[in-house]
Formats: sequence, structure tokens, C-alpha cells
Amino acid sequence: MTRSAPAGGDSGRRGAIKVLSGSGSSSTRKRSAKGQRRAEQILEIAQGIFHVKGFSATSMDDIANEVGILKGSLYYYMDTKEDLLYRIALAVHQVVDVTLAEAAARTDLSPLDRIVDYVENQILYNTSHVTQMAVYHHEWRRLTGDHYRAIALRRSQNEAVVKSLFEEARAIGEVDPDLNVYLAMANVFAVTIWPYTWYHADGPIEPEDLARFCTNLLRHGFALQRPTDG
Repeated sequence: MTRSAPAGGDSGRRGAIKVLSGSGSSSTRKRSAKGQRRAEQILEIAQGIFHVKGFSATSMDDIANEVGILKGSLYYYMDTKEDLLYRIALAVHQVVDVTLAEAAARTDLSPLDRIVDYVENQILYNTSHVTQMAVYHHEWRRLTGDHYRAIALRRSQNEAVVKSLFEEARAIGEVDPDLNVYLAMANVFAVTIWPYTWYHADGPIEPEDLARFCTNLLRHGFALQRPTDG
């Protein structure tokens, strides 16, 4: 049931970089391969600085100095500092959307097992993209206007999918008929997300072991316990 974790290091560069060339007015300019590599470098570096200093404390000068270009040159690749944060957040949701949609569409699994399948694969991704996850979850509420509304909508859509799966599980008697699907959904995302606060790739816990532990916790915690014949 487990898929391999998506390619990319802790910085989450593979998911995020594709987004850098897909939004914002400056990104509509055609770029050479060298220019695209520079764009990828800027996003990766910005993500690392946001993680260390925080979004608010990071300046355009910080990013430009680390990249090794003039601050004015950054505006060829982005419109604002917030534009970078939005692209990081959007990259996270592109992964979540696909992973959740694939799990929800599995007709070979029960509703609860589809949730478990999503959690397993999302944890494998999150543990290989800890910096990306930390920046997203710490900073996404600093987005404003359309950026904030777009990410808030995607979060609501993801939550709705998980709640719907719990409703299906409740309807077929797979979970307690009185289960609060909102609280159940919130716990699924808490279990899936929270490891970014403590997980380290060089620590004693392997990603597969963490995924197995979390999925067993959810499966046994939510599955309806049927009485045994005594």
C-alpha cells in the first residue's frame, strides 16, 4: 500500500520549485534553463531563511545576499516576499491534493483504510520535507488577500474530503455511529502534520516506522470495536 516518498530533500525543493514558475506576473516571462535554475535557487534559499529567521524577520536583502545577487534582481523572479511564501504554501497543497485524491479514489479500500492510506503516504512525504512543512504551518497565516483566501480554501477542501470519508465509514458501520467527524478529521491532520515539530532525518526513527505507528494509531483508534463472543 505504501508508495515511495516523493523525490526531494528536506527543503522540499521539488514540489516548491515547480510552483515558482507558475504564478505571479514576473513568472510569466520566458526564462532560459539558467534562469529557471536561479529561480529554483531563490525559492529554496528563501524557504531556508524563513525557517531559521521567520517570514516577518526575513528581508529581501537577506535573500539577495544569500543568493549572491542584487536585491533589485530578485524582482525579476518574484513580485514580493509574500509571493515566495505563497508559492511554498501552494507547493505543499499540490502534494496534499494529489495524495489525498489518490487515497480517496481507491475502491479497493474501505473509507477508513483510505484515510489511513492518505496518512501513511503524506507522512512519508512530510518526513522528507520537514523544512517546507515547518515554513508552511508556521507562516501561511501571514499571507494576505487573495493569497490567504486561496490557501484557506484549499485547506477547507482537504478537510471536507476527510470528513466525507469518515461519514462514509460511519454510514457502513466501520466507525462509531456517534463519531464526531469534525473532531476525527482534526485528529487525522494533527497526527499527520505534528511530526514536523520534532522529527529529524538523522534521528532514531525511520519514516516508515513513524508512518506505521501513526496509521496503526488511527486505524485502531477509530475502527468500531465489535464485541467478541464470550
